[in-house]
Amino acid sequence: MRKADVICALMLLAIGAVVCYDASRQGVFGWGASGPEPGMYPFLLGLGTILCSVIIVGQAFLRSRRAQEDTPFMPLGALKPVLCVAIPAALMVFLTEFIGLYLAAGLYLAVYMRWIGRHRWISVAAVSILLPLAGYVLFDRWFQVPLPEGSLAAYLPF
Repeated sequence: MRKADVICALMLLAIGAVVCYDASRQGVFGWGASGPEPGMYPFLLGLGTILCSVIIVGQAFLRSRRAQEDTPFMPLGALKPVLCVAIPAALMVFLTEFIGLYLAAGLYLAVYMRWIGRHRWISVAAVSILLPLAGYVLFDRWFQVPLPEGSLAAYLPF
């Protein structure tokens, strides 16, 4: 378990370092006369990721070896629930390219609620229609921040 913790923490540390480097390369980071500069929040997020990664590595080395040798990285039967979450999420990301974020999110919510949550169809329909619709109204109409529409958006009737 310790080896997996250290490897994962070092990967996150590298991502945090890249974010900090890119934020500092983008321009000034800090607080200006009009508020936060453009690179401030990405830099702080990268710094937070680095700090948390260092804490994880420290905890991995401070724990006793005996306790860690007894616990497997992934116990028997743990892969199935992980795949039940990862596969629909990966499909949603893939489908976003073609049908857009709103439709992909609606499909994801419907599949996840029905397959994993075993909710009633009326609940599935309500959530998978109303949440993407609320996201569309909030982001696209009110904030005027268009989210990915997908390559098939021109062919959709709405």
